[in-house]
Amino acid sequence: MVRAIGIDSGTMSMDILGFDDEKQEIFLDKAIPREVITERPDEPIRLIKNLKNIDAIVVSSGYGIPLKKVQDAGIEEIEWATFINKDDEKRKLKIIGLRKLMKLFKESDLPAYFTPGVLQLETVPTYRKINRIDMGTSDKVFSVVQALKDEKDIYGKKPSESSFILIEIGYAYTASVSLVNGKIVDGIGGTSGFPGFLGGGFIDAELCYAMASAEPAFSKYRLFQGGVSEIINESSIDFFNSLVESKEPRGLDGIKMMSEAILKDLAVMLVSNPTPQRIYLSGRFTRYPAIYHYIENSIKKFMSSISIRIPISKVSTIGRTTKEAASGAAVLANGLAGGKYKDIVNTLEIRKSRNNIFSFIKPQEIRHKIQCEF
Repeated sequence: MVRAIGIDSGTMSMDILGFDDEKQEIFLDKAIPREVITERPDEPIRLIKNLKNIDAIVVSSGYGIPLKKVQDAGIEEIEWATFINKDDEKRKLKIIGLRKLMKLFKESDLPAYFTPGVLQLETVPTYRKINRIDMGTSDKVFSVVQALKDEKDIYGKKPSESSFILIEIGYAYTASVSLVNGKIVDGIGGTSGFPGFLGGGFIDAELCYAMASAEPAFSKYRLFQGGVSEIINESSIDFFNSLVESKEPRGLDGIKMMSEAILKDLAVMLVSNPTPQRIYLSGRFTRYPAIYHYIENSIKKFMSSISIRIPISKVSTIGRTTKEAASGAAVLANGLAGGKYKDIVNTLEIRKSRNNIFSFIKPQEIRHKIQCEF
């Protein structure tokens, strides 16, 4: 029996899930508001230290750190994985809470690991990584792990037999990951893809130049603006779901923006994975019926229009309170400890991950300046 814990740092909450693989028993299932983590970053460690016989913990690692025990990570690696400028440090953006938590884990004696984002996986070809930072943060890899658990436990497939596209529809961002024969080969992060609920996704290069000129102290906070919430003038998902359900004009504009962004992410992933066996959907928005059904129907119509007919599934969760990524983080921890799901970890080649998030930036002098800045 392996007792494993996964921690997913979402925009709205930090989810912590613990289970043992023999009884599938849940012994920890808690969502902590991110505002609490910003003020009390040690809260997850406090919860975990009250538990006994924990074999492995996987900690949300921001943009990613090549797989290693938390005690072996450098301070520089942690700061790069949660990179933020000095002005945003003063603004106390939520990523500061994650950074502090990661440093507290490093100082602890807990059996915990930091894990890679999509960019640091050797299964992704180098040419796809050039001038990329966000191809999918560490929590997107967690969601893929949970989808592979579904492939194994629900559909009876070995990880190496699985090929799918996963689309995560989170509170701030929408992201997508392509997996072929059990290996991640491509990804579009929330800040490099199309608009999400809060975030506007990638930025037109000319707009980026204009924004940096008008606002030289460019804040990461701007990356959480420009999405669907700007159309409906509201950041409540419940409110958005009610607008979609009632077919109110703002709601229809918002859901069209969101669903079209998802279809564009999907279309891009079809380049690197033209014959997926399944499309998985995960993230907070899959829990809202009106929104989910609109998106699901949009995907079905799009795939039918290009003569591809494959099933669409929601990624499952182990816990009741926590989301899919926390479940995936716990499954990843289980596999690292040699548990029931070690075949998933081995097939994904997590242990071969390397490089930092700035490794593929060109030209070299720009990369050097960025690394010195952060």
